[in-house]
Amino acid sequence: MKSRSTVLFTICVVLAIAQDNREGGSCPDLNQEAMKQTAEGHLAEAEASLGQSACAGHILSYLAKAMFVMGRLHDAERLAEQSIRILEKFYPSNDSVLLRPLQTLAAVWLESGQTTRARDTVTRIQSIPIKRPEDRAIIHGTTGVLLQLEGRRKQAEVEYYDAFRAWEEAGRGESADAASILNCLGSLYLGEQRLNEARNVLDHALAIYDRAGDAAPIDRMKFLALRSVLHARLGEWRQSEQDLCDALSMADRQPSVDPALLRSLLVNYSYVLRKNHHRREARGVEARLAALPADGATAAVVDVADLLGQGHSVK
Repeated sequence: MKSRSTVLFTICVVLAIAQDNREGGSCPDLNQEAMKQTAEGHLAEAEASLGQSACAGHILSYLAKAMFVMGRLHDAERLAEQSIRILEKFYPSNDSVLLRPLQTLAAVWLESGQTTRARDTVTRIQSIPIKRPEDRAIIHGTTGVLLQLEGRRKQAEVEYYDAFRAWEEAGRGESADAASILNCLGSLYLGEQRLNEARNVLDHALAIYDRAGDAAPIDRMKFLALRSVLHARLGEWRQSEQDLCDALSMADRQPSVDPALLRSLLVNYSYVLRKNHHRREARGVEARLAALPADGATAAVVDVADLLGQGHSVK
């Protein structure tokens, strides 16, 4: 069973969307075709078409990132490791091109509760010489998540602010990546019951998402999931219900959604519906929840109840 704190990574995603200039730059057609095959559910075919070139290493890194966001941790782990093996044939072991597959690998370990392996991967990430501010942002953001999961919240807060400043320095202070760091800060403040500060950073994140051209539906879903928790902590149950309703509506329009995120949304939505005396609607949500695959169900219910600060699961 996952630790309750690992639900943080379901909501606080620090995976950078931006690609390295060398990432697939020499083979854009192959990159586009691999992503198309993956989106259509043909991951094996996409992998087989790539070969063992440096370009393949970059594209596998991007595919690993996509698999992580979709909640397919096993595929994300496998593709990230494959990407690293290929890239190490063409670049030094401490080259910055390894940052992205290493970050995905650290994210997989964090999400699956394997903190020791995550820590080892973050240590390697920190050993990579950095020149670009966007690379610093990735390192600070990933380090912040690890520190938060370890309970070292003050240090995590510093890392998150350093990550946000690095995105600003890179000229991407209005990007979805920068907003995701504010989500991380929001989750940290919620964990410490610093509700006014949580509201401030989430308001800032929303303003960025409203302007950002690179915000994906998953970004909005995770933001709404987190803000619904803030509303619940403040006793703003109607607003919490609306955020969860909007997040689930978005999830239902996506071809694939992280199962852990979907389960968390359903558990929270059922609880909030009952708080608002919408028992019939809550029963419908609970029926949908019961129909989901059982893997990880207990962990998800316990985690979300703790995150809402209720101390018990849905009745």
